[in-house]
Amino acid sequence: MASGIHTMSPQNNINLISVYSSKEEFNLHDFHNFEENHNYPQYNFSQEFYNYVNGSVINKMPLNLITSHQKMVNCNNNIQVKSYEQRGTNSPQECESDESSISHSPKDAPDSKGMKFKRSETAKETDQSEFCNQTCIYQPNLYQPNVRCSRTSKYYYRGGQKRFFNNLEETERKVHGLMRRFQSRAYKMKIDPKPQILLNGGPWDPLNQAIWDVFTNKIQKQETYTSKLNLWKAIFLFFRMLNNYGLYLVGSTMSGFALEGSDIDICLLTKPISNEPRIDSLHHLDYLQHALLENGLASEAELIMAKVPILKFKNKETGFEIDLNCNNIVGIQNTRLLYCYAQLDWRVRPLVVMVKIWAQKNNINDAKNMTISSYSWTLMVIHYLQCGVFPAVLPCLHSLYPEEFNLQENRSLDVQGGVEGLKDFESENTRCLGDLLIGFFHYYSYFNYQHYAISVRTGSRIPIEICKQVKSPKNDPHQWKFLCIEEPFDLSNTARSVFDLEIFKHIKQVISASYKELARNKQLSNILPVTLVKDN
Repeated sequence: MASGIHTMSPQNNINLISVYSSKEEFNLHDFHNFEENHNYPQYNFSQEFYNYVNGSVINKMPLNLITSHQKMVNCNNNIQVKSYEQRGTNSPQECESDESSISHSPKDAPDSKGMKFKRSETAKETDQSEFCNQTCIYQPNLYQPNVRCSRTSKYYYRGGQKRFFNNLEETERKVHGLMRRFQSRAYKMKIDPKPQILLNGGPWDPLNQAIWDVFTNKIQKQETYTSKLNLWKAIFLFFRMLNNYGLYLVGSTMSGFALEGSDIDICLLTKPISNEPRIDSLHHLDYLQHALLENGLASEAELIMAKVPILKFKNKETGFEIDLNCNNIVGIQNTRLLYCYAQLDWRVRPLVVMVKIWAQKNNINDAKNMTISSYSWTLMVIHYLQCGVFPAVLPCLHSLYPEEFNLQENRSLDVQGGVEGLKDFESENTRCLGDLLIGFFHYYSYFNYQHYAISVRTGSRIPIEICKQVKSPKNDPHQWKFLCIEEPFDLSNTARSVFDLEIFKHIKQVISASYKELARNKQLSNILPVTLVKDN
């Protein structure tokens, strides 16, 4: 086979990708629908990035044209490219969880999880020479190799040229303004150590107090929340080498459901550079991975090759572990939704935290191990409080305020933006924490998983067949297997990680045993973890 391979799609008669074994060259404009004009320059990437990009998109090449030196990555990402179909996936019916994925770290050797690459001294020298000799034409937010910056300087180098941060002062004003906004709302995260409504002298008091003690001990502390905000601010300012970007704290840190040891979830929003969102994300995250390591903000960093790529890194100074995604706007919207639900009733946060702790103790809170993620458990609690009790503890916000929680009607990116009409909300349900927790286990012990999906968006149970037919970019009929939980915005199945029947049966057994044990003696410690009785 020749050193230069130029593949064509016989069905579509378009260029797919150019690969050169003697010269590491990756032509961005060869992607289908990248742009109508082809005036983009060609960028020479370093060896490790070449291997990495080829690993992520090599399935775009016909398999019979792949040479032995090109590393094949076993991606379980369900990525479809025109008429080419990925073969050999380990995921049953191609519905494996986002978290079950391949990782790339610049300093680790290959292991059983997937291919990783090592940054060698030769590669560093190559980067240095390219930096000094090669002129790169700047494109806004386009992946640019060999960019050097400093956390303290007001300029950076790109393509051997000194460039100033044009909007540095504007970015700083924006970040400080957001910090003031978040700090002004911090009081909403505070917890009353002894709420008067918690105890009433009845038989539920010991269980209520036990749940509250777990909640106050495990919930994210105010000092931790402030430290995470300060770290977000530092990262936001560090990323100022990008143009027209936004950096959003998302997930449980901002919704109010974070535990003290929870990771930080951050979403980077940038301008698209192609019609391939996943490739865009990989370009940005790969560049930021090296920038964070080289400038001392991260001690460890690896790129997770999931459907939504994630850069996982650990901050040197604070020790916080951070998950950074790119342009996953759904994460911003569902953070705001969960934040609003958390503010509606004082019982929501302790119930969610209690269920998460219980799931961790029983080893059913890890999507990587084909069990249920914390986000899915949170949706299950909210759904139960919507339609598993009467009267309902929580309303359905999508139904009450469609203009606020419809992506087509509201593009607000304020993750803690409240809804004016909810300030005076008061639930008619007065059941205590202990009673509601037992009710949660009862509801899901007898839930009809075979026919219905759990939906917070509708505040009801939805037939699974309807979920399969929904036309949505991230929805796949094969996702809807044993446990079905509708994502409120992209309408995919958040519990698609549960695709093993035996593990699903085990999860149901743990829920059922917890219900029976807690209903019998109301001792919280007996379900942390619960003892399962084996069938004869």
